[in-house]
Amino acid sequence: MQQLRIAFVESNLSGTGYEAIETVRRLGHHVTFVTRDLDYYRRAGGGFDDSLIDQVITCDTENARTVASMVARCGGAQALLTVSEWHVVVAAEAAALLGLAGADPDAVRAARDKSRTREHCAAAGVPIPAYHRLTLPAASAVGFPPPWVVKPVDGVLSSGVKLCLTEGEARNHAQALFERCVRPNERGQRRTPVVLVEEYLDGPEFSVETLTYGGRTEIVAITRKLLSPPPLFLEAGHVVPANLPASTARSCADLVRRALAAIGYEFGAAHVEVRVTVDGPKLIEINCRPAGDRITRLAALATGVDLLAALIGMHLGQAPKLDPDRECAAAIVFLPSGEGVVQQIDGVTAARAMPGVQDVGLYIDPGAELVAAESNTDRIGHVIAVAPEPDMALARAQAAAGKVRATLRADPVSALA
Repeated sequence: MQQLRIAFVESNLSGTGYEAIETVRRLGHHVTFVTRDLDYYRRAGGGFDDSLIDQVITCDTENARTVASMVARCGGAQALLTVSEWHVVVAAEAAALLGLAGADPDAVRAARDKSRTREHCAAAGVPIPAYHRLTLPAASAVGFPPPWVVKPVDGVLSSGVKLCLTEGEARNHAQALFERCVRPNERGQRRTPVVLVEEYLDGPEFSVETLTYGGRTEIVAITRKLLSPPPLFLEAGHVVPANLPASTARSCADLVRRALAAIGYEFGAAHVEVRVTVDGPKLIEINCRPAGDRITRLAALATGVDLLAALIGMHLGQAPKLDPDRECAAAIVFLPSGEGVVQQIDGVTAARAMPGVQDVGLYIDPGAELVAAESNTDRIGHVIAVAPEPDMALARAQAAAGKVRATLRADPVSALA
């Protein structure tokens, strides 16, 4: 098989990005990693293995023309993509400049700005929550009653997303978000000084994992999302497949196809979040890249479908073949952060020996200083388990996670289960 050159623009830190690199190597291709700072990933850990990378291009990854010119100058590529939410726009723009397969940059921009997603979907009749776009902290009347979800318009990892029960609470949180805009985000990028106030949707949350090729969207999996109690919306775990009635699953799939069409997304992977209310599913957000949090691995364990391999093939001109070869379930449970310095971590060997457990991963070592969880990056590790059906897979993952205990040095000494 001919070895082709696949370029990645940066990565996420939740495992899927590293799995994508591993997939390219498994397929026998050459990996080019375009980054502003390779040491950023070495410091972050989490499974990053730079021995899988054949070529590193260091440049300004906020500028699509710079990315495209550097890739062309350094040997070119047959495909260029990203699994990093922070870099989906620049990757789409750079691929277009190089004449490579990729999403329409305008569609990706519409997804990255949650208020633009709302505008496009409202115009197309896609069910969405009521919303109000704030460009100043001193907001005019929202137009619909609380409770409200107040969040940054371009945020990721559930950072800054908060349920507000009163007007005063919403105003204070919006003010805090605007004040945060003077500082760069997690990747050193400028934040958009816009805040979204949305109707709170009461109901369970799911994500729909898709591949769109030639304008046709295929549903790879529907994922049940486990969330922390309000007021935050931190992701505590995921289960594939979601245990939904067939009619509800069809409604979610239909909603997602309509939403992707509304923003003009005709190529690529998408991770689309929805809530199922008493009035049916409504759109939360569209992410124009594969799911993070190892959801792609859960889908592969549960169905046998390798979404990442199919996506890479799409970028090389191959229509995806999504034929499940198994019917089971997989779940991931995250070990939440606490406050203090990690003294020791116990129970990992016991957790790995539990029924159905596929993986126990730790993100920190003794000596690490932890803070209370404020975003989806504030975790100490994960457990993945499989079973014949979803509830059993989740129960197995939760049981194994309960074996892992990080002892923290605080005042007084405390432990995190």
